[in-house]
Amino acid sequence: MPSDDRRRVLFVSTALSVGGAERFVATVLQHLDQARFTPHLALLHRHPADPAPEGVAVATLGKQHAWQIPAAIVRLARLVDALRPHAVMSAFAHPNWITGCALAVARHRPGWIARVSSPPALTDPGWLRPAMRHFYARADRVVANAEALAELTERVYPQAGAVTYLPNATDFDRIDALAAEPVPSRPPGRHRVLAAGRLVPEKRFDLLLEAAAHLSGSVDLEVVICGEGRERPRLETQARELGLEKRVRLCGFVENPWAWMASADAFALTSDMEGLPNALIEAQGLGLAAVATDCPTGPAEVIATGETGLLVPPGDSAALATALGALLADTASRRAMGAAGRERARARYAAPAATKTLEDLLVAVSRPLPE
Repeated sequence: MPSDDRRRVLFVSTALSVGGAERFVATVLQHLDQARFTPHLALLHRHPADPAPEGVAVATLGKQHAWQIPAAIVRLARLVDALRPHAVMSAFAHPNWITGCALAVARHRPGWIARVSSPPALTDPGWLRPAMRHFYARADRVVANAEALAELTERVYPQAGAVTYLPNATDFDRIDALAAEPVPSRPPGRHRVLAAGRLVPEKRFDLLLEAAAHLSGSVDLEVVICGEGRERPRLETQARELGLEKRVRLCGFVENPWAWMASADAFALTSDMEGLPNALIEAQGLGLAAVATDCPTGPAEVIATGETGLLVPPGDSAALATALGALLADTASRRAMGAAGRERARARYAAPAATKTLEDLLVAVSRPLPE
């Protein structure tokens, strides 16, 4: 297709490297067919670890603090008018709000896909909902990254109409290459359980430490957590109080968590809420059996319970310990679950298929440019 016929698409996100919704955008940009689309990217702020997508023009909107939001909205509106994209896609709730405000004042009117990545009933504050009702009614398509999340979004925002399921795109080829890199070893016979995510209260890594304490008398176990956040001091204190300071490794932000995943025996997800957890998909795709809380939403769609892993009630450290203990005690069953998880995750979430679905949506909402 000649370059003049390519559709210009503007993606709007906070950053690229921190958080699952942001990494969704980074992955899609790596796989978008640039013979059909000319992608542009607007970031609310640029994180030092953000990759530079090849062939993608990046604009930074300069929003680090709440008081900078009005200026960021104006910058985005001006960018839309300057680029005149056929379509815009915003990555999750906060960029959706910024994008909705910007499109309301921009002269150019592109098609708009607004993506939801976490349960709005739990994450969208009451003061924001009237604006989001208006914006989601204005969007050409609202998409959600989990089937259950699509249903929840329709309940909270019926103005959005039928919400489309658009799964996360996962680059398993890249992950496979990075997973081969070495990480620190462990003593023979010691089990390694890995978790990953921002150290924030809703991820409930405290439950994983409590579960490890339950198991410490019967299982030679270490816990590795890849991620950084404000909960670090509290988790460090908890590990000391539980006598686990030598068995808990808080790695901080890790550019390559997949090497740690590949070194582990099992993966644990302990959140009170999710959208569709990338880390769980990636761990299953690397062949790790998993234990996850059956929280809204996502884990029950990623894990085929009893076949690729186990689901436990949210907030229940004893149930988490029981499930982890059962996995670690039965090597054959754990490996069979890991193999089944690898096959299931790669069939459902591989980047090429997920990106093709998004490309079809972008074509469907694209608006012709005025003469």
